[in-house]
Amino acid sequence: MRTLLLVQLVTIITLFSTAQAKPAYTADQQAFLDAEKALRQGKQQEYQKLKKGLAHYSLLPYLEYQEIQDNLNKNSQQQVDDFINKYESSPLSGRLRWDFIRELAKSKNYALLEQYYPFGAVASYDCQILNHQLEKGKPIKELSEQIANLWNVSKSQPKECDKVFEKWIDNNQLQQEIAYQRFYQTAHEGPIGLLNYLKRYLPRDEQYLADLWLKVRRNPKVVTRSNFFPGKKPNKEAPILVYAVKRLAWGDREDAYSAWKRTQSRIPLAGAHKSDVERTLFLALATQNNPKAVDMAKDKLKDQLDDELVNHWKLVTFLRTQDWQSITQLYELLPFDQQSSEQWRYWYAVALDELGQKEEAKILLTELANERDYYGYKAAIRTKQPILLNHAPLIIPEEVMQSVRKSANVERARELYAIGRYLDATREWRSLLNQLKTPEEFQAAAVIANEWGWYNQSILTIARAQVWDDTDIRFPTAFKEDYIKMGKQIQLPPHWLMGVARQESAYGPRAVSPAGAYGLMQVMPNTAKAFARKFQIPYSHRSDLLDPSINIQMGSRYLQMRYEELEQNPVYASAAYNAGKSRIEEWKKYGRYPTEVWIEAIPYTETRDYIKRVMTYRQVYALKLGLDDDIFEYILTTETGDKK
Repeated sequence: MRTLLLVQLVTIITLFSTAQAKPAYTADQQAFLDAEKALRQGKQQEYQKLKKGLAHYSLLPYLEYQEIQDNLNKNSQQQVDDFINKYESSPLSGRLRWDFIRELAKSKNYALLEQYYPFGAVASYDCQILNHQLEKGKPIKELSEQIANLWNVSKSQPKECDKVFEKWIDNNQLQQEIAYQRFYQTAHEGPIGLLNYLKRYLPRDEQYLADLWLKVRRNPKVVTRSNFFPGKKPNKEAPILVYAVKRLAWGDREDAYSAWKRTQSRIPLAGAHKSDVERTLFLALATQNNPKAVDMAKDKLKDQLDDELVNHWKLVTFLRTQDWQSITQLYELLPFDQQSSEQWRYWYAVALDELGQKEEAKILLTELANERDYYGYKAAIRTKQPILLNHAPLIIPEEVMQSVRKSANVERARELYAIGRYLDATREWRSLLNQLKTPEEFQAAAVIANEWGWYNQSILTIARAQVWDDTDIRFPTAFKEDYIKMGKQIQLPPHWLMGVARQESAYGPRAVSPAGAYGLMQVMPNTAKAFARKFQIPYSHRSDLLDPSINIQMGSRYLQMRYEELEQNPVYASAAYNAGKSRIEEWKKYGRYPTEVWIEAIPYTETRDYIKRVMTYRQVYALKLGLDDDIFEYILTTETGDKK
């Protein structure tokens, strides 16, 4: 549960503009905004007057930063240093440093650039500095390692590196080992054009390998031809076979399997190569419920036990075939950290129960039922125990609360959040978290963010504190009236809608995903346009999705649509909210199984974990709202998927 939470949180970023109407600002907030405006418009007299009145205001550094940034040049060193030293705890310090670095690079002030720039951060700057050092007479041998690190990447470097690389190569500093490393990196993951270029650095009798790589990169199926590998340098042809079969496995599984069985006897493979291919083949076959996966799982039961994903798909293969004995055997072979997971404790107990060891199974399930977790809730249903919320409020010493509240980062973040500067507020908050040391300080910060209604940040912060049982912070119930109202309209449980929001955005009204989904329920703008017309929901711009009321209507309608389209199956609907309807239709074809087994067999790890979290959060919100919910009975008593 804890790992799933952290995985979820890193997928969320915060949007930095707001759709809500302007709030009533305090006098300082309004003066700050007026000062910013005057500075932008060049009204220096008005600006200086306003700034003087803000001498003790927490956002003063944002005005000072803008002043320096507006007039930044290669001669601004003293101003930059003074600002960095004065506001060391603010992210503005790092931003101004990088502004100055860019200005120095632009003005070609390399001597000063070297003092501020952290070498290795930007390839073009690295190369400019190296070229400057070479022009000043520094021996190329002294720079050879740094240049090699820049050259040895699976992509083309910026044009600023051309002269440096040319001098390095002309001075015979390019070692054959480095050339091989870059070639094989590029062969696996780089652009084909670069691979063709790197061919020249291979020995003449090995340049045919580049041609084989180019063919395989364009179409991995070519390795199925009986005469594809000439066998001139089998040890160096082997990685080509490994790459092709692994890539082919996720397209045409049968072709990949056949090519592997036919070709591996002719190409000598190291143990690691063979294990790597067989791992990929097994995962590809198992995710598609190919019968060959069953034999592979049993034959390789003792292999790759440190690999959690492989063990998961061995488990799924045995669950599909109801091979309870193999599940117990595998469990007993697993490392302790995997045995200790809720997933493995649950399925080991179920396997024991199916094998007739009912008392031992009951003891294990009864213990697991105390967890507020997907498997804990299933264990509670199996053992007819109550589903628990396990709420334990935080108790934080007042002196710790006051110390964190008075932090300059907190004061700046509070004011920035209040005026809708969410990007800057988030940066200040991250700087704060990097400075906190004790669990109590993180807990205090989580409480503060929660008080502001900054729920996704409070959830992230309490996770950093390693505290899991204050369910008021971890599972906020803001906007519950909107969810209850919407649930009645579309006849879906409001706690299901809230569970989706908790998973999608960590309950952040202004959250935006890297894919461009907005708000509490992470609605895409194109979906919003269509639903606005269909359901008469007010909508004119994507920023409207930051309004919780509008977002809840959009997201809830989308979930309802998937629910109706997909047999009124809550598992299908939740999975489709994450992965789309077409993938659910594809996964249904892999066979009909008990719903809890079907969930374990979802091919995408992200969607599989998503379902478990949404079902758990749905149950948590039902408990918090005082409502009954039967989702875990549904999971344990139904079947899902199409009959083969």
